[in-house]
This record gives sequence, structure tokens and C-alpha cells, in this order.
Amino acid sequence: IVEENEQFENKIELEVHEVEPVNGNVELMSKGKIFKITIPFLLVLENFRIDGRISRIIQLKDFFGDFSDLEAVDVEGLSNPLIDYIKRLTYDVTEIAFDEPGVSLDFNANHNS
Repeated sequence: IVEENEQFENKIELEVHEVEPVNGNVELMSKGKIFKITIPFLLVLENFRIDGRISRIIQLKDFFGDFSDLEAVDVEGLSNPLIDYIKRLTYDVTEIAFDEPGVSLDFNANHNS
């Protein structure tokens, strides 16, 4: 629940870290690079806020470049499952907490072209 005096700015970010092999498991890395995608978020709506971090680990088969080499549409495709999960969690939690239809979030990608 958000207090009247509290000021927050909505934030949703994308963090990407390359995963390094452990215990000499280099063979796995020969199939393609592995990345951990994390989305930290803070969303302030009318009478509540939701914040957290959600992550997934993915291996891009036959891709050996840097994550920044990927096209925006590919990055969006890799992060969309996390965005969808945030939407679902928000809907389900608000439906239960407020005993009314849940809050549906709508995110639009911000591409810097």
C-alpha cells in the first residue's frame, strides 16, 4: 500500500550478465553463450506499489557474440517472458489483495534507435 506522501518513479530495467562455465564445464559453452537476464522493477499504481527482481538464464544456440550484438527485436523476445510474468503476478496478487478484478499492466518497449 502506498502512503500519500511517498514519491516513487516507475522503473523497469534490463540487466544482462554473461554466465561463465563452472567446474570446467566448457563443453556446454561450445553450444552457444549463456546469459542471465534480470529485470528489476518498481511500479507505483493508484493505491499500491509492486517491486522486485525477476531473472531467467538462457543459452543462445550457435551464438558466440556479445549480448549487445543482438537486434532489439531479439532482446525483446528474450525478455518478454519475464515481462509477462510480472504482468501475471501483478494481476493475481491485486485480484486476491483487493478482492476485485486484478490490475492489468501494459508495457510498451522503449527502443533507442
